[in-house]
Amino acid sequence: MVEERVELPEHFDFETYINNYEGTTRISRSLFIARRCDALAVEAYQTALSEIKQYTTNVNKYNATLDSLNEVLYQKNQPPVLADQQWITNAQRLNRTTGENIEVKLKAAKSNMLKEAIRTCHLELGDFYYKKGDYSLAIKNYIRTRDFCSSSNHVLDMCFRTIKVYIDDYNFSHIIQTYINRAESTANMADKMNNMSKLKCCQALAVLNGNDKDTKYRSIAKALIDVSFESAHYYKDILSPNDVAIYGGLCALVSFNRMELYTQVLNNANFKNFLGLEPLLREMIEAFYYCKYSLCIDILDKYKQILKLDLYLEPYIHEIMQLVREKSMVQYCIPYSVVDMQKMANAFNVSMDELEGDLVKLISKEDKISARIDSHQKVMFK
Repeated sequence: MVEERVELPEHFDFETYINNYEGTTRISRSLFIARRCDALAVEAYQTALSEIKQYTTNVNKYNATLDSLNEVLYQKNQPPVLADQQWITNAQRLNRTTGENIEVKLKAAKSNMLKEAIRTCHLELGDFYYKKGDYSLAIKNYIRTRDFCSSSNHVLDMCFRTIKVYIDDYNFSHIIQTYINRAESTANMADKMNNMSKLKCCQALAVLNGNDKDTKYRSIAKALIDVSFESAHYYKDILSPNDVAIYGGLCALVSFNRMELYTQVLNNANFKNFLGLEPLLREMIEAFYYCKYSLCIDILDKYKQILKLDLYLEPYIHEIMQLVREKSMVQYCIPYSVVDMQKMANAFNVSMDELEGDLVKLISKEDKISARIDSHQKVMFK
């Protein structure tokens, strides 16, 4: 499958964008952008290489990323980047020796039935395999700590590590939801505001990529409007504060009624802080709330190029844009028993033919508009 190429969005600065994140998500997001935007490919691949060396011992990913970078450089008639042989040698040595050393410690801990030592060894093995890029063995070892957890903090730690591997592996099966639910129900949770905010971010990604289409966007919005702005430093390895604004704002726009948009989004003291990071997004939601539908759709269209560079939101951009457009048209029609289609076309800044086509589609959907169109008079009767 050929990946869609994206033009460089206006005013998009890659360094500023990627510095909103921490940890291995910087690698995933850099690679995603590099593969989709030719103008950012070199910078994004270089960033990914640097992060791979900092956060992992994954030699295969390093070599694959270096090959991709040099292919782009070759196309641009620029000299290739040489492999960092010292890092490769050190990473290969660590991959040979670290696992063996931890296994020896684990065997000794089991022989002496030292519960906490066994738990710690499995965590170390999980971290080792995670850095190496073997996600299945990382998860297996993290989950094995469950039988040796002696506190709620131990359980929470196990859940967070397991969830992170599933997210990095882009595996959003029902299993990740199991660990999110388990973490949320942890008794006597320490640092509750930060931990719950991070779990809400994990929940949003799990739901976005899950199978529950009917309530997906509403569930995401509900989760993210509860994320604490003060906890931003705590979940930047999952989502940035800007992501919370964009994901939460767009999903609320799609799924909330006008009163909910006002009370839970625009007038939400906590979420206002997130919207302050994305003033254009706030303007778009306000435009919808104040029935300026053409402006709302125009702003969303401007956002489209940036959203196409988002690792998780990109597959849903077309659907979100279509839902916002449909919702705007439905809202426009609510006060009228007879809709003047010429005035409506002007309000949405579209041609009459395009509007009529959109209305026909909405009428064909039982839960959208119940009406009939008089194509000659260019009116719609409800």
